[in-house]
Amino acid sequence: MKISEMTAKLLVLRGIEDPGDADLFLHPGKVSFHKPMSMLGMKKVSDRVKQAVSDNQPIRIFGDYDADGVTSTALLFRALKKIGADVSYYIPNRFKDGYGPNAAAVEKAQEDGIGLIVTVDSGIAAFEAAEKAKSLGIDYIITDHHEPPESLPDAYAILNPKQRGCDYPFKGLSGAGVALKLVQNLCDEDQFDEDWLALAAIGTIADLVPLRNENRLIAYSGLEKISVGSLPGIDALKAKAGHPGPVDSEVVGFQMAPRLNAAGRLTDAVPAIRLLLSDDAAESADLADQLESLNQKRKKMVDQVSEEADAIAAEYIRRGDRALVLAGNGWHQGVIGIAASRIVEKYYRPVILLSIDEEKGVAKGSGRSINGFNLYQGLTESAGHLIQFGGHQMAAGLSLRADSIDAFRDDFVQNAARVITDEMMIHGLSVDGECQPDQVTAEQVDQLAMLAPFGTDNPRPVFQMRQVRLAKINSIGRDKAHLKVSFIGTDGELDGIGFRLGKAADRISINDPISVIGECQINEWNGFRKPQFLIEDVRVDGPQVFDWRAERELREKLNGLPTESSSVLAFHSETARRYAADDTAVLYHSGMTFGKPALILLDLPDRKEQLSELIRSNPLVNRFYVVFAHDSDHYFSAFPTRKHFIWYYALIKREHSFKLDQMAGEIARFKGWSQRTVFFMTKVFFELGFVKIEDGVLTVNPVPSKAPLTDSDTYRKEKNQLELEDFFCYSSISTLKSWFIEMKKSREQAIEPEGKINGL
Repeated sequence: MKISEMTAKLLVLRGIEDPGDADLFLHPGKVSFHKPMSMLGMKKVSDRVKQAVSDNQPIRIFGDYDADGVTSTALLFRALKKIGADVSYYIPNRFKDGYGPNAAAVEKAQEDGIGLIVTVDSGIAAFEAAEKAKSLGIDYIITDHHEPPESLPDAYAILNPKQRGCDYPFKGLSGAGVALKLVQNLCDEDQFDEDWLALAAIGTIADLVPLRNENRLIAYSGLEKISVGSLPGIDALKAKAGHPGPVDSEVVGFQMAPRLNAAGRLTDAVPAIRLLLSDDAAESADLADQLESLNQKRKKMVDQVSEEADAIAAEYIRRGDRALVLAGNGWHQGVIGIAASRIVEKYYRPVILLSIDEEKGVAKGSGRSINGFNLYQGLTESAGHLIQFGGHQMAAGLSLRADSIDAFRDDFVQNAARVITDEMMIHGLSVDGECQPDQVTAEQVDQLAMLAPFGTDNPRPVFQMRQVRLAKINSIGRDKAHLKVSFIGTDGELDGIGFRLGKAADRISINDPISVIGECQINEWNGFRKPQFLIEDVRVDGPQVFDWRAERELREKLNGLPTESSSVLAFHSETARRYAADDTAVLYHSGMTFGKPALILLDLPDRKEQLSELIRSNPLVNRFYVVFAHDSDHYFSAFPTRKHFIWYYALIKREHSFKLDQMAGEIARFKGWSQRTVFFMTKVFFELGFVKIEDGVLTVNPVPSKAPLTDSDTYRKEKNQLELEDFFCYSSISTLKSWFIEMKKSREQAIEPEGKINGL
């Protein structure tokens, strides 16, 4: 298969340079699963399970309440049933039992006559449960994928590709992935149900393990099954998520998995596991409805906690905290982790949310971090304030006394401030390469789709387009929340869409090339397939000039600008009163500065130098909205030339004296001038002392002083106004922008020598 240069570069970025490896990556169906028996402990575990089946010894699966945990449980349960086992399951309740296997559950298993316990997606650090099982004579098998501690629980056997001494060729399996390997080894070819791959795929994608190597094959194979229809419970879940047809990893990760997780977050995971074990379509539909209801409730709780936490965060943001510790009474512990992620996304700094139980005087929390700050290490440095904590670099859980929250916050924030720089608090986007509008074709997008399934360690490709010109730009959708553009290519135009970027439309001039970061997509509508660019971020280099000189709804435009980022300037008070509501405009004075990026110029300055000085002294302003309103259009009035003045003065000398109003009309009709022109020249002569005017009668001065026309204030102001209108009101927008850029550059050039001296 011939691939494009764009696709080839992406493969190289992913460490795939060999043509054979590239072919397997682009065609996961050609790849084979690793042999299960190469995993340390597989033979011992399989033999013990088969013995239990042969002896009709009851087996209990200890699962977990998240999506990886319930899919692992369902996968192993179905397989054990298929080979004839007497099997049951136990999943801990997040609020009553905490995380992982516990001694009480082991004791209950012994009461129920269980002879073998097999954990999935948990147990590698549950020492107490393993010890209890041994003391009660129950064989205890651990299957897990989490990082093992230095010493392992005293179990009958352990399956974990990360444990010391395991030569399994891939270490990144999820809990469902480890369960799949056990199932592959337990079941003969005619016993293995291909639909079980759907369960393994959901667990793999939901647990954010790297979608490389065997995980890629699991996700690819499982997504194929989910897309065409698999187990009744998964079909019902998919339908409830609004995707009856083909699905990808994003549908699983962001729509199906959250519904499975909702049960364990709010109550317990029983509805989720029952759904995955159901073989009845009607029952599956009812259980999917239950999960949908729980998920909607979960969303509302997340919204509520996020809103309350955000209100608290504002105070700490104002004081400059580089990490946030936010506490609230009764925040639901099942959703504070999601809410913490939202606050991180908004402020991009580590966030810990604490839910206070006033009766017990204890707060339990969940934290999320940013790149560069190890949250677990940060908690370790403040451990003196905590009852317990655990986690890793990006996420953690903790508990502490409620009366220790303030002391913990101060200590944690101070420790974080020593590590977190200004650059770390900027949320950057990783870009895979650059492209131009003409490269984004339907064929190219289809080829990029062969890199799927996308997820951890194999992200969806992100590209940058630099300095692209626009044919169209506007905001669309409800409340004009989204940005819609058309990029101009060499051979045609390319549509671009930026969700939740609608406000950018008012900050981008169609005359300016823009740079964008985003993804290449296919927009399918009514059977038509058209490429488009999904914009994630947009930038305009240099100053922008927006042409509002002919804007008819100026007041509405002004009212629509965000006051937190824009200023309205008037050079004359009457203009401010006329156009700017509620005294929102500020009047010009020399040396004024603006701390906002957008500046609306309502009217013309008295002198060009006023505006150039304003631009040079305000480096933060990079968007100029030019209105340049003016009372009378001097530009379209004929400005008298020197010959006009000579002819008129000769007439005055010949006539010596005349009534001005009467003569002005006759002169205007005779010469084809406007009366305004006649009165203007008369005023210039009066200011220069060439004539006298008394009671409406003009008389020539017999002994006038010699003076050029430019000595007249009226002449200078009128000529200056004409030049201002000529340039600012009737120049093209590109000419205006060039002048604004020149003014900006002149400031930079003016301060450059000082910078060089400082550099020395």
